[in-house]
Amino acid sequence: MSGNNDDAFHRTGSFRRVLPPGNDTTGISGIAVKSTNTNNTYINEQYIPFFLEYTLMSEFNILSKKLIPGVYVIPADKTPFIWFGVIFPRYGLYKNGVFRFRLLIDKNWPNCDYPKVIFETPLFHPLVNPDTGEMSIQYHFPEWKKGVSRIWHVIDHVSKSFYDIPRTKTPENLEAAELLKTDNEKYMKKCEDCVKQSQIDIYKQPMHSENIDPNYLLFDVYDEEIHGTLRRSWLQQKVCNFINKYLIVSIVSSTFKS
Repeated sequence: MSGNNDDAFHRTGSFRRVLPPGNDTTGISGIAVKSTNTNNTYINEQYIPFFLEYTLMSEFNILSKKLIPGVYVIPADKTPFIWFGVIFPRYGLYKNGVFRFRLLIDKNWPNCDYPKVIFETPLFHPLVNPDTGEMSIQYHFPEWKKGVSRIWHVIDHVSKSFYDIPRTKTPENLEAAELLKTDNEKYMKKCEDCVKQSQIDIYKQPMHSENIDPNYLLFDVYDEEIHGTLRRSWLQQKVCNFINKYLIVSIVSSTFKS
């Protein structure tokens, strides 16, 4: 969003904006009322940015309900066209890694190609360009179909690429593709080094200007004085929940036996 459109509205919540007041020919929905004094334009242009944002927020709501394991994503506060994400692989060659990425959505959404996935954390992977960090997803989405292809499909595909590493004929990282094909031991060593480095890089501050955003995902080194109380409270809550479930099961079992 840029220009006067950004000045015309403001956020009232995490992801909700308030539409500016319409004129006499504009209904509540933001659709211009047809009259004899106007042409056949039904959409009020000043509302287009709002429709785009609400469409993208509905995509984010769908993603939130999918609960993709080990993946955390949030749209930027300043623009809905950039989403910040982190992937924590739970098994496989990249286990224990922490890989930060950005999802870049074209301003012509939804009349555009698939979003770009740019890894900020160096990732040794056949699909990731070692210079730009962009992950190629074209082989999985040869055609981005409006209304059918969803952003959550992209995130899910990116997540699965950490576990089921494709042996593509058009790799972005030629070295990674060759080692995966001819020397698994060396490939595994590269992945191990990649994981160790990711655990260090995760504490670095944003390098890109577009990452200077309130919703950018930042990490702090564990500090007992700051995080200890919260950690103990969380663990105690888990123990209490476990005990409560155990008591309920015991009571139900005793009831049926009697």
